[in-house]
Amino acid sequence: MTNIENSMELRKSGLRIASVGIISVILAFIIYSRLTIPGEHLVMLTPELKTLASGVLAITFASMASITYGISKIFKAEQQGPMNSNSLLYYITNAFSDNKYWKVMVIAAIAYGIFFGFLSQIFIYRNDISFSQQGIVIPSINIIPCCNTPGYVPMFSAYLTDHFLILLIPLNIILAVIVSALVGFNASLGLYAFNLSRKIQSTKKLSFIGSVGAASGLFVGCPTCAGSFFSALLGFGAVGESISVLASFQTLFIALSIPVLIITPFLVARSIRTNCRTCNGAVKSKQ
Repeated sequence: MTNIENSMELRKSGLRIASVGIISVILAFIIYSRLTIPGEHLVMLTPELKTLASGVLAITFASMASITYGISKIFKAEQQGPMNSNSLLYYITNAFSDNKYWKVMVIAAIAYGIFFGFLSQIFIYRNDISFSQQGIVIPSINIIPCCNTPGYVPMFSAYLTDHFLILLIPLNIILAVIVSALVGFNASLGLYAFNLSRKIQSTKKLSFIGSVGAASGLFVGCPTCAGSFFSALLGFGAVGESISVLASFQTLFIALSIPVLIITPFLVARSIRTNCRTCNGAVKSKQ
């Protein structure tokens, strides 16, 4: 099997694996939302729903792992494909031929993921509240099976200490993985471009675009994720008023963050391509 055939087969395999993950999580949300529509028999179904809720959370994690693995195979397929110096994907994948940049991506993604987790209320630390005084057993876990918009249920909470808990919402999990991975990817590619630009020219014009995506990505988890920040910035005293305003901004945050973080690598790659061509032209002129 030639490199081209192997690359095509690897790409098809990656697409299949990623598609299975996407379809699985969408179907899980749709089916679960139909089973948790409030009705007269809902209370009777609550114990069964908790078991189903655990399954939905497991499917969410498994689907994200499947999508990540599928995308990684597609990326490897692009690396193994024929070299095309006109393609932006060539410059993006070529940057990660050095394992150093994979390590940078993982470290940056994890660091941003933790940061995202605290601001989007996945990780909650409340020094002013004692969970045990509210009758909550420490440590303990709890699953809230219903009822909310698809993607916001089921909720999983783990009370680890008297002041710290982990709150997992399917939509938050998905967004945390996507945004953190994109931020890590952009950070690593940006470092590669910076190292290259030190020899050729500056790429500072791209830094603002990447920062907009990273910053807005912090707040796409839910309408109340950045309530404390926006109530302070906008001068709202009441939490309810702040939440209602944040709800109207949620679509804007999502529209800004993920698309910008997806587009940015191509802008960086275009700059890298231009710099490389400039450098090659300078070398040829000297010869």
